[in-house]
Amino acid sequence: MLGALRADRPRLRDGLAILLPFGLYLRTLAPTIYNLDSAELSTAAATGGILRATGYPLYLTLGWLWTRLPIGDVGYRMNLLSAVSGAATILLADRILRRLRVGPLASAGALGLLAVAPAFWSMSVVAEVYTLQTLLMAGLILALLRWAEAPLAPGRAAGLGLLLGLALCHHAATALLLPGLGVFVAVAAPEALRRPRLWAAGVLGLAIGLTPLVYLPLRYAAAPAFNYAGAFDAAGRFQPVDLSRPAGILWLMSGRSFAGQMFGYGPTATLTELWRLLVQLNRAFLGVGLGPGLLGAVLLYRRHRPIGLLLGLFFAANGLFFAAYRVVDKATMYLPVYLVWALWAGLGYQALLDWVAGRQDRGAEPAPGLEAGQARAAAVRGRPGSSWPRAGNLLGAGLLVAVLAGLRLTWPLADRSGDVSARLRGERLLAAAEPNALVLGWWDTVPVLQYLQLVEGRRPDILAINRFLIPSEALDALLRRELGRRPIYVDSVPGSLAGAVAVSQADLFLRLRPAPPPRQGRSR
Repeated sequence: MLGALRADRPRLRDGLAILLPFGLYLRTLAPTIYNLDSAELSTAAATGGILRATGYPLYLTLGWLWTRLPIGDVGYRMNLLSAVSGAATILLADRILRRLRVGPLASAGALGLLAVAPAFWSMSVVAEVYTLQTLLMAGLILALLRWAEAPLAPGRAAGLGLLLGLALCHHAATALLLPGLGVFVAVAAPEALRRPRLWAAGVLGLAIGLTPLVYLPLRYAAAPAFNYAGAFDAAGRFQPVDLSRPAGILWLMSGRSFAGQMFGYGPTATLTELWRLLVQLNRAFLGVGLGPGLLGAVLLYRRHRPIGLLLGLFFAANGLFFAAYRVVDKATMYLPVYLVWALWAGLGYQALLDWVAGRQDRGAEPAPGLEAGQARAAAVRGRPGSSWPRAGNLLGAGLLVAVLAGLRLTWPLADRSGDVSARLRGERLLAAAEPNALVLGWWDTVPVLQYLQLVEGRRPDILAINRFLIPSEALDALLRRELGRRPIYVDSVPGSLAGAVAVSQADLFLRLRPAPPPRQGRSR
């Protein structure tokens, strides 16, 4: 096993880098629609709908095409998109490490831990936006390294702009990468900034990459049945944000509806969140990746400063922003931070392997793409097995054992292969609801109901409203208006209606009826 990993064969390495994680994610993939955001994403993609902030037009465009695959149901297909994106992220990350002179064993140790990290694995087996985000980020890093090989080539500048545009169209958090990108360009090839032709090529590529934005006004004009960019009024009518205007698109893409959560912590609380991020990283990399990651970050900055600054600023911008983001589900939002740490860990592992083997660190040589004339073959140079001392074998084996330990520990947490609970819950709720019912619930109920209604054509008579999309005053007015006129089901009774309604259990929901009039006392 160690011998195979020492032999740096590019095609074999590529195959293992994508097939091993893909096989793992496919084996543990959710078999159908999953809950919460997954149901929202799957429904919007399949029906040409519109999502809440930050819109994700590239994901929706790609997802609409992906849902046409003739395999499984729509929920399974969108889960599969996450698996492919997660595995492709590992492949591109390995190619980045290969350019940075990291051998296959060190890369397998670092990226193996990334692949089995709880947050990364769990987002690779259900429909989510995060693994496509890391895939585009890894592609952007590779494009930057390739651009640095020939910084005056207009085609490479255009390719870089294209990838940046696509990444921005997928996830607005890509804007957090812009400081690192700008510093890298300025430090690696400052002369390129003085060439108008290169600026024109980059802007042209960026404009092409931003074309998925047209999804938003086009679908808005079509008035899709599934739209989460807006709010319901007191009459139960949905009032969408006007996405035919640039101001509406900017409102959606910038995440302005979540502005209250951005920088929602003070300095002390933010430091606490940063400490939690460090603890989370330590757990994800099983403790053994923390020290090598720090070592790799330092070595990269000292020996390849442009790349060191690039990854350091990527890490800092994402880490600081999401540490200060006041939401409860941000653990998975740190996946770009995980990706950078895995790259650093790979560099650190390689330095340790070289040190144990008594060799000069590979990182002391210039990285391909930053020195003109470097032969690409040198980046994938094999290492003769005869020169490895026993300590090197033990260290190499330890890296693989850590990955296997992570696999064993995370499997029960990330395995969704038998999880059909969201579908069963949704079907049960639809079956229990009376005709023409009004159903109001949160993320664990309504998106799944809407998937069954809009994607599979079940119970179109029911109006299901996500309570996230209706202000409390409008919710109160709507319930008072509809009481006695149609069956009403909620997952919890608004406090403003206490005493105004009679509540009975209706399977998994609460059934609301008008409260009976107070009894009159008998006169004597």
